Amino acid sequence: MKHNKKRNVGIVYEQLLNYIAKNIVDDKQSKAKKAVKIIERRFNKKTELYKEFRLFNALANTTNTSTEVAAGILVEAKTAARRINQSNLRKEKSLLIKDINYQLKENNFFHSKVDDYRNFASIQVLINEWCKKDSSDLKKLVEYEKLIIESLVSDKPKIVIDDTIEKSDKLIFKIMAEKINKKYNKALTNEQKDIIKHYAIYQEEPERMSKYLNEVKNKTLKYLKDYQVDLNNQVLLNKIDRVYENVVNLSISNLSEDNIKKFLTITNLKEELKKG
Repeated sequence: MKHNKKRNVGIVYEQLLNYIAKNIVDDKQSKAKKAVKIIERRFNKKTELYKEFRLFNALANTTNTSTEVAAGILVEAKTAARRINQSNLRKEKSLLIKDINYQLKENNFFHSKVDDYRNFASIQVLINEWCKKDSSDLKKLVEYEKLIIESLVSDKPKIVIDDTIEKSDKLIFKIMAEKINKKYNKALTNEQKDIIKHYAIYQEEPERMSKYLNEVKNKTLKYLKDYQVDLNNQVLLNKIDRVYENVVNLSISNLSEDNIKKFLTITNLKEELKKG
C-alpha cells in the first residue's frame, strides 16, 4: 500500500497526543506545550485539516453498526470528503509537518508507533481516492471500502475523541490522562490514575477538583491516624506526626502540576499504610 504517513491526519494527530502524554509523564512540560500549540494552530475549526480530521475520526471510531448503516456512512463520508478544498488541505498538511519538524525537533517523531495503524492507513488511502473523483482507482476503492465497512461493523472497543479542538487544553489533557492510564497501568495505583483523570477533566472547574483533592487528603489523614493508634515505636511516631502535619498543610486549592504530584505521592503512602 502506497501511503504517506506524514500526511495521514489520523496518524499524525495520534502521534502528537502520544508525544504530549510522554513528555508530561517525563516532566518535560515545555515540550508538551509546544505540541499542544501545534494542535491549536493547525486543527482549528476554520481549517480544511479539521474537516478531514472530523471525517477521519468518525470512520476510525464508529463501531457496532449494521452493514446497511455502514454503507450509508461511507456514502455520506465520500460526499463530505469531496467538499474539502484539496489545495488548501495540502498546504495545511505541509505547514503541520513543518511545525512538527522545526518546533518539536524530534528526528523519530513520524516513526513513533500508533495503535490501529493499519486501519488508520486504510482510511486515509480511501479518503484520498474519494477526492480523486473520476480519476480514482475503482479496484482500490472497492478494496478499501470493504475494509472500512468491516471496521464499522466490528465490535472493537470504541474510542471517543471530543471534537471541540478549540478547547485544546481540556481535550488534550483528557486524552493524555486516558493514554497515561493505559500505558502505565502497572505502575500507577487506581487512585493515582483517578487523580490524573480528575485533573485532566476538571482543570477548568477548580471547585470540583479542590473538593476531590480534599477527599483524597482526608482519606490519607484517616489512615495515618489509624496507623498511629497501633504504633508502639516512638521514632516512627515522631515521623508520622511530621508526615501528618505535612498532609494537613497540603493545599487543595493549588492546582499546579507540582501540587498534584504531591497528591500522587501521598496515595503511595496510603497504599503502604493499607498494607500495614
